[in-house]
Amino acid sequence: MSETARPKRGGKAFHSVLESHFDFIHQLRQRRKTWQEIADLLLSEKGIRVTLYAPYRFYRRHLKRRAKGHWEKQPQHHESPPARPNQSAGQPQKRLSPLPQPVPYKQPDISTIKKDEFT
Repeated sequence: MSETARPKRGGKAFHSVLESHFDFIHQLRQRRKTWQEIADLLLSEKGIRVTLYAPYRFYRRHLKRRAKGHWEKQPQHHESPPARPNQSAGQPQKRLSPLPQPVPYKQPDISTIKKDEFT
């Protein structure tokens, strides 16, 4: 890399050549045209040379993105829901059932264990 050459940063986001022709493609799909026919019509009427897969992929991606919505246009919700239901701090929480009483630990009696079962 020479001293004058600098790496590119950022730049414009990629936009498909077909974006401005979405309505044209949509109308052709409504008329039940095949993707090959659409690619041929794009070449003859619009002067855009594409494979038959390009309009298909563009059309499907465009419809999926349209249904999803744009993140900048969605309403902003800054207020988060409360972590717990509204309950005043002075009141103790109500328990539905009492906790069981702990059973005191009782060490097993080694003399009652049959050692023959473990060998």
